Amino acid sequence: MAEADALAGELFRREAGKIAAWLARLLGPSRLDLIEDAVQDAFAAALARWPDDGVPARPSGWLATAARNRALDRLKREARNAPFDDDAAWRLGFADPEETGKLDDTLALMFVACHPALEREEQTMLVLKTVCGFGVKEIARAYLSTEEAVTQRLVRAKRKIKGLGLAFAIPEGPELAARLPALIAAIYLLFNSGYTAGEGEALLRRELCAEALRLAGLLTEHCATATGEAHALAALIAFHHARAGARTNGEGALILLADQDREAWDRTLIARGFAHLEAAMAAPALTPLHLEAAIAGTHAAAPSFEATDWRMLAHYYAALEELKPTPVVRLNAAVAFAQAEGPAAGLARLDALAGARKLARYALYHAARGSLLQKLGRGAEAAEAFTAALACPITEPERAHLERERAACTAARGQVNSTAEISMSIVSPFPESGKTSAS
Repeated sequence: MAEADALAGELFRREAGKIAAWLARLLGPSRLDLIEDAVQDAFAAALARWPDDGVPARPSGWLATAARNRALDRLKREARNAPFDDDAAWRLGFADPEETGKLDDTLALMFVACHPALEREEQTMLVLKTVCGFGVKEIARAYLSTEEAVTQRLVRAKRKIKGLGLAFAIPEGPELAARLPALIAAIYLLFNSGYTAGEGEALLRRELCAEALRLAGLLTEHCATATGEAHALAALIAFHHARAGARTNGEGALILLADQDREAWDRTLIARGFAHLEAAMAAPALTPLHLEAAIAGTHAAAPSFEATDWRMLAHYYAALEELKPTPVVRLNAAVAFAQAEGPAAGLARLDALAGARKLARYALYHAARGSLLQKLGRGAEAAEAFTAALACPITEPERAHLERERAACTAARGQVNSTAEISMSIVSPFPESGKTSAS
């Protein structure tokens, strides 16, 4: 029984989105509620029957058939209050479960979920629900929200989609060019939501990172969506996700970039990142994602923290500031310049950002100032900066680290704390998002 339950759970994460995309092709994107219910019912049936009947020889096909039958039953029930949709019923009746898992179907569903008419978080929540098979409870946990709030946002997003009358297809030509950035941005936000949680006990949520990596990879597999920017996104995510296992210890405590065991980094994933980066650089247009991927690649290629090419990173950040001169990009550029030219140069850049509203409640801005002030022997000011960081939204591992840094300032009575490394470790994987990582 436990084996059947485990298999159903594994298949749900792997197959639910594929089956949903297949049904969306047959029924159209306006019926997302019906489709989600059918997929859920199919997996519920598997959990009820497989422990007694045994796992079928082709479990994926069994699930697709069950979902198709549930969708057909739902259409018949709806016919009591509305005209029966003969065309949809015919398509379902003759649907071949072997056609589930088509790349075009999954990408088309992703474009539906990431329509520009939806808000950014609505897009990512809908992707998690329809494409990745996440439950409302999981999504609520990922976004530090309530199940009721997530349900309301999903209902609102589906209502918008229904009103748009979208075709279930990968856009072409100018429409593809107009809508692909929203899809890329949604995957970017999805990974960032997992890479560094805004608050809570966990520093990262690996399941979100893994799904973002998978979705970015799908974009690069299709000729219509394998743009330079899509490859840059896949490279960026691969480089950062490669370090997931080294960012915390067994108790979930934060391990800074300077202290991470680089032998624990996933070298296969790093190699994949460089392959995507090479493909990205072959494209004619240079985007901010290209530079962010190059920054992440520079860290991934360094054999040690001390051997990191900080001057190259400063060069990349200077170019990124020209393309995207946001406060968070400028913050991360200041950190790189602090490493390349000394803490005084970095602090001058940070102090120039003091009036940026976006950074007022941004913990890593204050933490970076605290670390640089420590290095300059200004312990009392450093302690004040760490106190400001602790007043911002942060995760528990980050809080524990910052409290140690503040305590070290007090203990040293203004002397430099040689273990303060946060300013050398916060170069952001996602400079635009407002959520950099201290590791």
